[in-house]
Amino acid sequence: MLENDVANFLKKVPIDEMILGIGDVARVTGVSTSQLRYWERKGYIQSSELTEGGNRKFSYKTVIQVKQIKQFLDQGYTLSSAVARARKRGVYAEILRSFFEQRFIRLTADDHQETIDLGTFDPEPAYHLVAYRQDNSWRFRLDPAK
Repeated sequence: MLENDVANFLKKVPIDEMILGIGDVARVTGVSTSQLRYWERKGYIQSSELTEGGNRKFSYKTVIQVKQIKQFLDQGYTLSSAVARARKRGVYAEILRSFFEQRFIRLTADDHQETIDLGTFDPEPAYHLVAYRQDNSWRFRLDPAK
């Protein structure tokens, strides 16, 4: 079933295994390679590995962090403040990722309705908590567990 395939895919996206070279990170974030090296020396970001040739590799999470730091810098924040804000945002993103990894059961989208099954509703295990979109607004309902 397609809905189960989507759920399994979203739960198992190996973001920790998505590794980019420093040139790719610079290209997708708009931050120069020299700036990335400087941020790494200062401890603001970390490369996930250094190849035998001395090339830096960065995780997908670090790429997101770099992009966020750059956005804050572009808004006028100092580098240290931009880093602190990006780290806080990273904590929030990790909380959301953990929530969806544990609770996300199924996604459906058809001509009638878009729904996200968030699994067993703890106070009443005979039901699942389901989010659904109605009039461009997300709402919730309890559906009998299948």
